[in-house]
Amino acid sequence: HTTGGGGAPLLLTASSDHTARLWALGGPHAGHELLCFDRLRTNTRPAHREENPKLEQVQDAQFVCLDGAVVLAAGARLGIYRYELHVQDSGDDIKRLQRLGSYKCCGLLTLPREPSAGHSIAVVAANNSVLSGTLLVASSSKRIYAWDAAAEKVLARAEDSVLHTRPITCLRLAQPHSEYQSAQSMDLFYTSATDGTAKLWDLRVMQPCRVFEGGHVHGGQRLRSCLSPCLRYFCTPSEDGAVCVYDVRTGRVLGGRHAHRDVASAVDLHPRTGSMASGGFDGKVHFHRSPQPGKPPKAGGGPPGGIAERKQKTTERDSGIREVEM
Repeated sequence: HTTGGGGAPLLLTASSDHTARLWALGGPHAGHELLCFDRLRTNTRPAHREENPKLEQVQDAQFVCLDGAVVLAAGARLGIYRYELHVQDSGDDIKRLQRLGSYKCCGLLTLPREPSAGHSIAVVAANNSVLSGTLLVASSSKRIYAWDAAAEKVLARAEDSVLHTRPITCLRLAQPHSEYQSAQSMDLFYTSATDGTAKLWDLRVMQPCRVFEGGHVHGGQRLRSCLSPCLRYFCTPSEDGAVCVYDVRTGRVLGGRHAHRDVASAVDLHPRTGSMASGGFDGKVHFHRSPQPGKPPKAGGGPPGGIAERKQKTTERDSGIREVEM
């Protein structure tokens, strides 16, 4: 997850080494690690070390509250952390060796104590663009919960009959462009799971309002999908190396292309231009741009605008795809 935060852009990552890390993408520390979340309470030395154990696992991480805090999915608990980045004098060797930041846990939420809740949190979602205490979590048992972080309680949960049948790998809240924002659009979220389906949900009733399937392959890997800012297209990667686009209104496949030689693992869309980026296990990132203004639309096919009009078989120069070796 990335954020601007009113300063240099930051990158937040979660890793299988049981840590989450905050990185600088710009400024004097560009490319350097700023902060490592490796302990439950704080990265400063507490009076009793047993009160601040190491994190046993970190499944997911997310910025919340306009970059003011981060949430970490650590086992069956969801930790909320306030962090502070320190300004240093790069000309002073002693100060340069000091920590670039600090953090402190300001709340811990735990999965409900019920057999069906699962033993750990798989993914977490939050709306970082507003000051909201609403968090969404998906557990290892495929359960989906809506939490109020301020009140420290469960607001709602999805019924068994509408849940995915296999583990959830992607859980994200809709981020509509300002032109499409409304009370209804801000209450949408979506999931992808290894049962080969993706679902668009209404947070108010915790029910799916659209199911996407048939155009992509998802049977075992952790894939991350994306809903377009105009709320018209649902883009998802596929384990066969393709990127698939669905029509949100009908749920039908609009098109797709095989962009990667191995599993396509994630897609994302630029919030203003509609350009799409996809990453895969082949170590490459592909950038797909929208058709140039004034270019006549392709005869027939899907609705005008967006990536759905792109030709299926074309050269790299015509398709507007650029590859970057990771």
